[in-house]
Amino acid sequence: MPFRRPLIAAVPVLLAAAGVLTACAPASAPQASVASASTSPAAAPVEVASAGGDGWVVVMFEDRPAEFDTGLMDALLETELAADEALGLANAGAIDGNDVGANGYELYFIGDDPMVMWRVLEPVFAAAPVAWTRVELRNGLDDTSPTVLVHD
Repeated sequence: MPFRRPLIAAVPVLLAAAGVLTACAPASAPQASVASASTSPAAAPVEVASAGGDGWVVVMFEDRPAEFDTGLMDALLETELAADEALGLANAGAIDGNDVGANGYELYFIGDDPMVMWRVLEPVFAAAPVAWTRVELRNGLDDTSPTVLVHD
């Protein structure tokens, strides 16, 4: 059974990246006040990416030489972050987590519509340092007949 690394494992990396980026911000950069932003009558409501649907995109990297290819996980970290950001910007979904083991690596994304999600994710994974081998577009995580895409 493959080991599923929870998304929480990426939190220390994300916090470190946030610290670096915060340190790079100029002191003169405008700062928004939460109180003023929430009480301003002209402020538009903030829309949050939909990750509550039951549409799934599972991106697979199969037939790896090592049973647990942690180098692959490291190589794809930036791609995972870019994919999650792209889905968020498109208000199409979010990353849910990953599985590693059995000579493969899988990334799980959740949202409302797997086809819309893949249209957002495909260009991100086209630029990834490692080519995906298979993608499943699922309606429900346990979909018994997902749409399957195989990389050429």
